[in-house]
Amino acid sequence: MINNDILKGMSMLEKIAHFCVLVGEESTVKFFQHLPKNIVEDISTSITMITSIDKDTSLAILDEFHLYTKSKGFISSGGYDYARDILYKSLGKSEADEVLAKLSKIKLAAQSFSYLDAINPKQLSDFIKEESPQTIAVILSHMDPPQAAEVLMQLDDDVRVKVTMQVATIKDVSPDIVRTISEVLEKKLESLLSSIVDVGGVKVVADMLNKIGPKSQDILKNINGIDTILATRIKENMFIFEDLLQLDGEYVMKILQNVDTGDLAVAMKNSTSEDLEKITGAMSSRASARFKEEYEMLTKVKIKDIEVAQRKMLDIAQRMIEEGVIDRDMDS
Repeated sequence: MINNDILKGMSMLEKIAHFCVLVGEESTVKFFQHLPKNIVEDISTSITMITSIDKDTSLAILDEFHLYTKSKGFISSGGYDYARDILYKSLGKSEADEVLAKLSKIKLAAQSFSYLDAINPKQLSDFIKEESPQTIAVILSHMDPPQAAEVLMQLDDDVRVKVTMQVATIKDVSPDIVRTISEVLEKKLESLLSSIVDVGGVKVVADMLNKIGPKSQDILKNINGIDTILATRIKENMFIFEDLLQLDGEYVMKILQNVDTGDLAVAMKNSTSEDLEKITGAMSSRASARFKEEYEMLTKVKIKDIEVAQRKMLDIAQRMIEEGVIDRDMDS
């Protein structure tokens, strides 16, 4: 008989890490492909701490994951009552109730703070910063890790440390406590939630990714694997030509050193005199003279050709931002 008591005191992260070791490298890689990077890092770190797994622990972990998978399948196909009847027949009332209680807790946790998806992390941090570290830890523990990280970074240093320690050591929290915290917070956020309108779209996503920095490339790669056209649209909106022209002169000069003079002349066609001065001011006298010559030779240039030339410059600039050669934050 499998002894599930052996898993008491083991966190879900530890269980997942053990499960990954048990199912093997090939299956774990496939599993990781569907997870956010930070979660993969957490699981990988936990795996490195495993030296050995005894037979009883192995059986208990595999049994628990099998039960969760099977139970969720029952719930999704036939509803809660159907799942309960099936589990009662296959496991017995006591063990079935325990499994269903855990599943209910997971479902409650996912639903309790779902309204936070619509809240700006800065605004949320302003609302909860006066709460106790324990309460903030409960809230962050029920949010998606990337969003929780953004909220955490908005808190004062001393509060951030206390909350991080609470999150790291948090154990099972009563569903009633979770529900109470959620209801109180939702009430506090009522006015903010009612003022939220649908303002999504490619540009909003692009602006968010711009602020994330180099890590945004991992997100874009994942999006590209699902929808190449969408990923391209987001990338094109992440850094527009006007942004490039607003960069510090030193950064503009570094970009121009990697741009073909002919492409630059086409990209700047139809630009204002101020923008032209900004570009020529970032060049040597020799390069400036060569650019002006190319520029004046151009007569009719198609808008499409201008956009293509500007995109070439933007790709160069974006690459330099990703490599850390250009720091956009210094210009914001």
